[in-house]
Amino acid sequence: MKLLSALFLCALLCACATAPGTSPPTASGEAAEASQAPAPEPTGVRWRYINTKSYETTSAGAGLGHSHRFESSVGWVDVYVYDMKRTDWRPGVDDPQFDAHFKGTIVEVQRAIAQGLYASAKVGATRDVRIDGITFRAISFRLVNARDGKAYDSYTYLTARGGRLLKYRMSFNAPAPANVEAIAREFIDRNLRTGPDTPVGTRELRNT
Repeated sequence: MKLLSALFLCALLCACATAPGTSPPTASGEAAEASQAPAPEPTGVRWRYINTKSYETTSAGAGLGHSHRFESSVGWVDVYVYDMKRTDWRPGVDDPQFDAHFKGTIVEVQRAIAQGLYASAKVGATRDVRIDGITFRAISFRLVNARDGKAYDSYTYLTARGGRLLKYRMSFNAPAPANVEAIAREFIDRNLRTGPDTPVGTRELRNT
């Protein structure tokens, strides 16, 4: 399990470091609450689907899943859907193995510094947030790219949904917009409603 986590988190860090080519207890209960949750206030940010990457092609059977890249005028987002060879993750953040998997993201950032990918990293506080009726564990990083010295702010939101893990990694050139929390909530809310497994193609994510 630790090896799989390391492989997957390394993939996440590499994707995070790549700037865009252009500038509760039961699943049924959470689904019911999510369907009744109001949509966040619109921020005016429009996101465009860029591409999808499969990590199963290089690590078949490892449960690393796939990711979808979205870009906007303010930053970029990678949406990861994976299971780590399990299909019975408890909803939200309640699985016994969830916390260890989440903490691995911090360890991998520290490892990336040691390997020379980042010049420095400042880790923010860990917190649990509710979006569209689902509990996410969130953390932020201020990262400085070792290659060009550019700083950017990265925000990770992790949860379990439908027996699998769902992670949103949002990145912005530093400093991030003042309303970054609203931007994150809006994107995640829309993505949950349209389905993380099914990108909207080349169309923009619009208000619904």
